[in-house]
Amino acid sequence: MDYNALSSFELSNAIYLLILIIVLLMGFSNRQMPAQKIIKYIAIWTVIGLVLLAFYSFRFEISDTKERISSDLFPSKAINKNNEQLIISISQDNHYYLTVKINNESVKFMIDTGASDVVIDKKLALKLGINIENLYYDKIFRTANGEVAGASTYFNEIDVAGVKFYNVSASITSSELTVPLLGMSFLKRLYKYEFYRDKLVLTL
Repeated sequence: MDYNALSSFELSNAIYLLILIIVLLMGFSNRQMPAQKIIKYIAIWTVIGLVLLAFYSFRFEISDTKERISSDLFPSKAINKNNEQLIISISQDNHYYLTVKINNESVKFMIDTGASDVVIDKKLALKLGINIENLYYDKIFRTANGEVAGASTYFNEIDVAGVKFYNVSASITSSELTVPLLGMSFLKRLYKYEFYRDKLVLTL
């Protein structure tokens, strides 16, 4: 073996492992254990060491697998990829939902590329601490159920999986919503968004 090819870190690890094996052998010999049993214990510890080494070597792959499973179980929870991308899984109803934090409240939005704004109703506005007295309905939204009036507002901060968006314009509707909408006033803050298989990738 060419020891010059080993880094000091690898060499120190090899020496540590050799010392550990010697200590184990001495411990077994002091107990006057049969050679067969000594070999058995060494084999067991070797397997344990290899398993731990495998977990360490594939720690990033294991982390990615855990994130994918979590994403499939909780599709509205975005996966943050190094603050460069947010990845969202499709839900069973074939829509994309995103859970965000606004004023320390978790809110689940449906992502709607056809909506010009982030849209909430008065009930949710109250929960978020927004004053809904004397709202001025200066917008008209055309929906499948007809026209709906909306009052302009904004969110100081929207937190998505640790990524913060500031001063996002929004609207409070005069009618109740089944689910609030995350429209273009949020999506335009992104560098781009694209659909890839069953994922929605938000590039920051």
